[in-house]
Amino acid sequence: MSRLRLIAVRASIGWLETAGSLAAFFCALWFVSPVLRAKVAPFALFYYALTLIVCGSAIYFLSVLLATFLDDMWRMFGTMIAAGAFGWLSYKFSLPASVDFIRVTGKNSPLYAHSMPWSAMAFSLVLSAAFFYAALKIAQVREY
Repeated sequence: MSRLRLIAVRASIGWLETAGSLAAFFCALWFVSPVLRAKVAPFALFYYALTLIVCGSAIYFLSVLLATFLDDMWRMFGTMIAAGAFGWLSYKFSLPASVDFIRVTGKNSPLYAHSMPWSAMAFSLVLSAAFFYAALKIAQVREY
């Protein structure tokens, strides 16, 4: 088993587990909370979950990238620091809506804005792909 294949399979399975967990959480939240059912339409919650999964992928694949050259503890701290830095940049500076993938899970979410943030989601997917590609290249270089 090569490192390249190992990282690709582990990252893909981890992302699917994360997406599935978020989907299950939102389904359970819908069924358990009568207040949520009264105020939010099911498709609005689905759109929010989709936005959260897509925009959260950038943070997830940053963690995959950090895992290629950091120990588990430092990867966790690095991911938390980077996520905090992304949040701080989003809060402190007025980033363009097309690149602010943090704010679309909060104030500019489909629940409040009643529209999908396609440009921020596309930016997040491109950033995720770049992080994953860099992780794959690092794993490929480290092959024996």
